[in-house]
Amino acid sequence: MKDTFVITKQSFLRLLDSISKTHNVVSPYGDDNYIFETFNGSFTFNKYRAVTSIRQFLLPSQQLIEGYFQEDSYYKRPFCVVGAKACDLQSLKVQDYVFLDGDVDEDYKRMRENNIIISSDCTGFKDVCFCLALDINPYPEDMFDLNISPVDDIFIVDIGSEKGRKVVDNNRNLFQTVRDEYINERLNNRQRMLDSLKENIKKQGLVPKGALYELIKGGYENDVWELKAKDCVECGACIMNCPTCHCFLLCDAKKDSQFVRGRIWDGCQYKNFSRVAGGANPLKLRKERLRNRYIKKFEFFPDRIGVYACTGCGRCIESCIGKIDLREIFRNLYSKKAKV
Repeated sequence: MKDTFVITKQSFLRLLDSISKTHNVVSPYGDDNYIFETFNGSFTFNKYRAVTSIRQFLLPSQQLIEGYFQEDSYYKRPFCVVGAKACDLQSLKVQDYVFLDGDVDEDYKRMRENNIIISSDCTGFKDVCFCLALDINPYPEDMFDLNISPVDDIFIVDIGSEKGRKVVDNNRNLFQTVRDEYINERLNNRQRMLDSLKENIKKQGLVPKGALYELIKGGYENDVWELKAKDCVECGACIMNCPTCHCFLLCDAKKDSQFVRGRIWDGCQYKNFSRVAGGANPLKLRKERLRNRYIKKFEFFPDRIGVYACTGCGRCIESCIGKIDLREIFRNLYSKKAKV
């Protein structure tokens, strides 16, 4: 257990204060709906994932590329994101493929290299959570720098990277040796969480993970797309809250004789997302745009990197004004196929 330590909750506050001298520390605040906010000297352990994902700290929703505006000083310093969950970390596999594999996005690379991610175990879940159905456990296993697990009045701290090790080494006086009884208690806590989440997922009647790829690939003409598209108001909430969405739009604006170029988040639910020069639009219909979102997440990425671009966080379900439920769409596709 040489890479595992213990830290008291009071010492953890001191750790965050120490990190804040070099990083913008953001941590979750709230009771049931956790929001990432700048660390203010207190810390709320979030039982489950925050309302928004950690994507915003790797890919700002609005970003200056070139021009006369001052770059937001908030993004000049690296971040330390506290309270990321396993579903957030899983999304990094998709984002890393998009922005680091092949043509490297230097801004994203800088954020990934300099930012610190302190993740934490889930000790609860929302009704919309279904990570376990995608074989993602409710406790982080990789992709973090440090992970904290609550046990009694302390946190067990796992080191997951050299960045995390450096943080521990620089603050070694705050950490203690972990005892076997703490490790055993964490194992018991995690098993109870798994059992509870399994029971909740069973009630949801979710389609097996192994069937999702073929259901999308063989369901292009299913009437579920047109049916559910009628409920979509194209607000983009699913896009903005999804941890794996990554599409962006480059936009230019003029001021006097100067120009500015910016990058803003974009997504396939918007009508003009796929419009090209001359006005042609291969995703002209709303049902086609809705379907494209599922094709990208459940067919394209499994073909490319062997993982679904969905982490089971349920944010798209929770934020949808039209009450479009990903789980219901797959149940519809599954039932139609079963009748064939």
